[in-house]
Amino acid sequence: MKRLETLSIRESVFLRVRELILNQTLNPGQRLTEAELAENLGVSRTPVREALHKLELEGLVKIYPRRYCEVIGITKDCIHEINLIRSKLEPIVARDAVKYLSDEQLKKMEEKIEATEQYYQIMDVEKIMEANDEFHSIIIQASKYTRIVNLLNNLHDYIVAFRQSYMSRKNLVERTIHEHRAIYEAFVSRDEEKVEALTIKHLAGILEYEDVVHLQPD
Repeated sequence: MKRLETLSIRESVFLRVRELILNQTLNPGQRLTEAELAENLGVSRTPVREALHKLELEGLVKIYPRRYCEVIGITKDCIHEINLIRSKLEPIVARDAVKYLSDEQLKKMEEKIEATEQYYQIMDVEKIMEANDEFHSIIIQASKYTRIVNLLNNLHDYIVAFRQSYMSRKNLVERTIHEHRAIYEAFVSRDEEKVEALTIKHLAGILEYEDVVHLQPD
């Protein structure tokens, strides 16, 4: 593991271990110890202990006192709950964003759709996901719901593994491009009701495909 630079040691340790779990560098079932993590990250055991307790509250690990910590990782139930939250909140955020999106932001949305189409031709999954994320981010950041925006940004970190499998399927990428284009056109028309309805449909589609994608890489 890469050693940590001094920032806020407690927060840095928490974010680093969280990242390693979410990107599956640390796999479900893997056993961790405070001493091992502290040595690998170049810190004392105190911030590691605090980080593990915060991660347990998030449901990412289970601590067995005075023994070890087991990685739980991201479960299908976890993904379902996150997608359910997104399906309820993002349509509201998108509707609110209609009033605030600038012409420049609309142009960037169209550019992200075009980028997705280009990356689809060569099935560059990483780039497809990046363009997809940026499309949604433009909408979310344009809304005035600061707390909801922060919540959605936090949940985003959890769905990396799910999206990797989702976006590896050509038919699902095609569907995403088509739905993003429709959402974009509704924004151009400044049609709040249509934006909300199309966003609901788009996120419902993600919920539909939970059972056919895998959390682990193929």
